[in-house]
Amino acid sequence: MKWLALIILFVLTFYTGYFGTRFIYYKNSKSKVLSKTSEISLVGMSPTSTVSQILTQTPSPSLTSTPTTVPTNTPTPTPTHIPQPVVSSEEIHKLMERFAGQYGVDVNVLRHIATCESGFNPSAVNSGYVGLYQFNKTAWINNRRLMGEDQNPDLRFNAEESVQTAAYLISNGKRSLWPNCYP
Repeated sequence: MKWLALIILFVLTFYTGYFGTRFIYYKNSKSKVLSKTSEISLVGMSPTSTVSQILTQTPSPSLTSTPTTVPTNTPTPTPTHIPQPVVSSEEIHKLMERFAGQYGVDVNVLRHIATCESGFNPSAVNSGYVGLYQFNKTAWINNRRLMGEDQNPDLRFNAEESVQTAAYLISNGKRSLWPNCYP
């Protein structure tokens, strides 16, 4: 058994002396060295060293770098879809009368624009224009902000919110929002 240990020692001594200490590099996908370790080195060992001395040799310290975290994009929350109540034509007429009185506009103008723009349909959609008065998203958000009201674009489908917004805009002279339908 002692002769086997000597043969192993001889082979390891020859290998280490011939090739020197070998280092193993652990790299990431960008070839950045993450850590470095060495194989067992027999430098400083004598031919009379035992196998147990060789195997219990303390490995050289490894160089490890602190992994860097990769920033991730946090998605911007999208507004929650708010289901809108279904309203009859009669209810829409009552809303128009209410907001025409509140904002001092002609109820017939509100009716004419809604009929021309959407066919009196609160669910009408046409190339990004939505609701009774066919507001686009940007116009809705900007004008609702001026009104101090909820700016959620889904409210364009809500007949009450849409009529109120149209009455407010007409009362403030923003007739140009409906270039083809304002009487």
